[in-house]
Amino acid sequence: MNTEHCDVAIIGGGPAGCSAAIYTARADLKTVVIDKDMHAGALGMAHIIANYPGMGAEMTGMGLLEKMRSHAESFGASFFKEKVNGIDVRHPEKTVYTTSGRMFKAKALILATGSMGKSGDLPGEKELLGAGVSYCATCDAAFYHGKQVAVAGRTREAVEEAMVLARFASRVLFFCPASTFTAPSEDVDRLAELDNVEVFTGRKVKAINGERFVESVRVSGPDEDIAVDGVFLYLTGSAPVLDYTGGQLDVCENGCLLVDERFRSSVEGVFVAGDILCKEVKQVVVVASEGCRAALEVERYLRGRDKPRQDYH
Repeated sequence: MNTEHCDVAIIGGGPAGCSAAIYTARADLKTVVIDKDMHAGALGMAHIIANYPGMGAEMTGMGLLEKMRSHAESFGASFFKEKVNGIDVRHPEKTVYTTSGRMFKAKALILATGSMGKSGDLPGEKELLGAGVSYCATCDAAFYHGKQVAVAGRTREAVEEAMVLARFASRVLFFCPASTFTAPSEDVDRLAELDNVEVFTGRKVKAINGERFVESVRVSGPDEDIAVDGVFLYLTGSAPVLDYTGGQLDVCENGCLLVDERFRSSVEGVFVAGDILCKEVKQVVVVASEGCRAALEVERYLRGRDKPRQDYH
């Protein structure tokens, strides 16, 4: 059985994991990053990223992620394409198990596996993801300036995201699949009062149509195709990816990991970054900064520092 020994093992190769790897590797800590598939995370699936500082131009999420990974590798971080199916954090040396049988032994762990579950099974949803189908108005609203878009959902998140869209789109069609919202009524009223927003209750988005890009949505009650340039879906929610932790770490009510102000989990030597944290804001630049913070705390922990390193280079 192949076993890799390291100072820090980072589970998850998204922006939080890559950012953490840059900092731990530069601190001369032997760093491994374990990720099942670069294309599987939220950033890897993003069609266009235009709000990450310093890029200078729009690029695909995959393009940005590849740059982050190359940056980490340039400082000595090693990446392994493996699916993690378990960890053992009961001892000072932490163990990571993978489906291939390879194990990783580390003095510290950083968990950065993100959250998943947004995608559903509407006809056309997967095929047009990144080509007009989105799960994040905060990320993509600016691409729909002066265009007509649809929003599907009934939650507070859906209503808040529709308000973001209304600042850019010429018209926002909001389809609530039930007769009532789960969002606070005052939020729904505020949305409905906007001049360029139309709210429909009891109407479901049944399918998304288009060849290369979204062209229309099929909605119920009565069934009809309505032309839109984009559709934002908030129907299934998201959940942190924690299936491999085996209940060894404390979580809050919605299933995300609890940490202190130093990104430490309930188990010594296990740190957390990214969208598995209990938080509201989920942006690439935010999770990258969390990866940095977690990495600085790992270096502080392993080297017995009173304070994290303060260098900016």
